[in-house]
Amino acid sequence: MYAALEKWLTERLGFALVAKSSASFLSGGGEMGRLMRSHDWADSPMGAPETWPQSLRLTVRLLLNTRHPMFIWWGTDLIQFYNDGYRETMGPERHPSALGDRGKDCWQEIWPIIGPQIESVLAGNGSTWDEDRLVPITRNGAREDVWWTYSYSPIDLEGKIGGVLVICNDITKHHLAAARVKAEAQRLNMLFHQAPGFMAVLRGSNHVFELTNSAFVRLVGSRPLVGRSVHEAIPEAAEQGFVELLNTVFTTGIAHVGRRVPMELIGKDNLPSRSLVVDFVYQPIIEDDGSVSGIFVEGIDVTDHVKSEEHLIFLNEELRHRVKNTLAIVSAIATQTLRGQEHDAQLAAFRGRLVAFGRAHDILTLSSTGEVSLYDVVSGAIAAHQSAGRISFKGPALDLGPKQALSLTLAINELATNATKYGSLSAQSGNVSISWNVLREEGGQIFKFLWQESGGPHVQEPSKLGFGTKMINTVLTDFNGRVDLRYASEGIELSLISSVENLKARMTTSMTGTS
Repeated sequence: MYAALEKWLTERLGFALVAKSSASFLSGGGEMGRLMRSHDWADSPMGAPETWPQSLRLTVRLLLNTRHPMFIWWGTDLIQFYNDGYRETMGPERHPSALGDRGKDCWQEIWPIIGPQIESVLAGNGSTWDEDRLVPITRNGAREDVWWTYSYSPIDLEGKIGGVLVICNDITKHHLAAARVKAEAQRLNMLFHQAPGFMAVLRGSNHVFELTNSAFVRLVGSRPLVGRSVHEAIPEAAEQGFVELLNTVFTTGIAHVGRRVPMELIGKDNLPSRSLVVDFVYQPIIEDDGSVSGIFVEGIDVTDHVKSEEHLIFLNEELRHRVKNTLAIVSAIATQTLRGQEHDAQLAAFRGRLVAFGRAHDILTLSSTGEVSLYDVVSGAIAAHQSAGRISFKGPALDLGPKQALSLTLAINELATNATKYGSLSAQSGNVSISWNVLREEGGQIFKFLWQESGGPHVQEPSKLGFGTKMINTVLTDFNGRVDLRYASEGIELSLISSVENLKARMTTSMTGTS
């Protein structure tokens, strides 16, 4: 067997064991190769290297010519050999004294762990394998918790076991990093389940429940949810149009906000049927490639609150606070997922969109009618980008519906972010002008909105549309109008033309009470 292995080493790795009487197999190997060659083996139980068994010589040769951490225990005294890769896992307490030392004398503090494994291999019971195992060792003056992935394998000697080969990795950094991620995930999971508002994560086009929190279970009653589609778990929701809304959000990738939506739940397990009123958000879960993989559901049962007008302000503040907490959780999950410098730009853009969404939601919750001032929408959307009055805006007093307010906020945030990075706001002389007006034309009143940049770098139309441009074109479809994005040389221009009636468009009668 060793002859065949030696031939393979010669052909594939470019080195070979020399004559059995030579110690040239100790050549190379970096620092540990030099230490092995200078070690007084003749005055040890091993004897001169020229006399070592062929299987040991071959294994030592392998050990010295790899950078992977490897270690050998040989003979009844378990005399030790190791390479440069293993040396890096040791502290000054053992290196270089461990070379040629007896195993049990060297590793007394962990012998209760590794001793039985070594004995099992020497007894002919085959190899061992341990993954992510805690084996504390003393190094650098202190006892350290160290996690290892390692194997112990037999080294043959004329029909019996002559020693043990160790191939290992110190995975402590990876273990601790995974533990931190796990702890953070557990904390976020706890926040998710303890949140007072109802939450659920739906996956796929069939809207299968992946996660639900305690508030969601209380809302719909104790019925099996996880692993079942909304249609299967809550069939009455499909009859009331909620699944239709989910399909629309999944297909378009545009969030849906429902306010004061009535909902009828059929009693299960001896529980009575209930009539509810809920506020909710269906937020698409968008992957890196822009595809929608699921929907995040968040909301609050407002049944009791709608019975009394005096509770309305309190309700809005509660929903506002809870959505902010939800966005904070989403931001924390994104930070954990996208940590690392290569994702900093994507993470910053994602957070900017969350902030814009939060501002729009703040404006909506402060309104008692569900309609918000266009002036407030524009002012809030540019707040994070305003610089020494370089963004100006003007137009008549107009109100927007909730969907239109959210869509315009996200679109303005994308435009302002792009202007700050690449457009007019990236230059000291650059400016942005925002204006809107209502004109009377044939067929009724027409709303015109214009974003215009000037004084910035020369603009060229990109070869392909970016995510931000696609999102602008998508979200502004809520106005049911025409959107034109022009890359003029003096600056980007965006115009939105729609009917005034579309500024406050709400769900049709057939969609009332659906989510």
